[in-house]
Amino acid sequence: MSIQEVVLITGASGGIGVALSEHLLRSGCRNLVCHYHSRPDRIREVLGKHGLDPGERLLQADLREEGQVASMRKLIEDRLGPVYGLVNLVGGSTNAMSWKLSTQQFRETLDLNLLTTFLVCREFIPRMRERVSGRIINISSVVAFSGAAGASHYGAAKAAIIGFSRSLALELSPKNVVVSVIALGYFEHGLIHTIPEDIQREIRSRIPARRFGAAEEVGGMVEFLMGRGGAYSGGQVYHLNGGLYS
Repeated sequence: MSIQEVVLITGASGGIGVALSEHLLRSGCRNLVCHYHSRPDRIREVLGKHGLDPGERLLQADLREEGQVASMRKLIEDRLGPVYGLVNLVGGSTNAMSWKLSTQQFRETLDLNLLTTFLVCREFIPRMRERVSGRIINISSVVAFSGAAGASHYGAAKAAIIGFSRSLALELSPKNVVVSVIALGYFEHGLIHTIPEDIQREIRSRIPARRFGAAEEVGGMVEFLMGRGGAYSGGQVYHLNGGLYS
């Protein structure tokens, strides 16, 4: 990987985040910064294994809070310089039918997925525009396109991220800041484990690849979009889902 500037991954302590960080580090991304909200043990181990100081490269913040997002940006810039590449992986959900969702549950899921993406992008965009250079990759989901029973709030949030990102792409392309979306299918890590086993089997049977994705498979797409190959990719949505949706 030729990118030697600072790359930030939010939500890096989850299964996909850990595998993505490992991939980028193996590919030569030496200025990696990882955000976490809780349970940082696995990502701390990955950074240390690759010779990076977790005390410098691993940052905790609640990305639903404007002040904490601003503090994180300032800390990164003071330590390492401006962020070139941003991967908004932070997110999450609960599992409930729409008519059983409370207003609080709905808002919490939108905040965790959509609000965090907005606040982080808003915080880092001005410096990218100043430098006339940058990459933003926002993570959406196949559920934004296909829907899923019990995930109406999650699907709404992930669909909104796509609309938000396409508008960003129009605004930022003149400043050479490329915004892309990766819509993930069902992977071996993360929210799939909130779904009952019998429903997991039914989902797997509908995937043409007949398996859930491996977290490491996200790394190649992120690497492409961060590098020269992704320079002309503004506003595109890339589907990684084993052929479930195209």
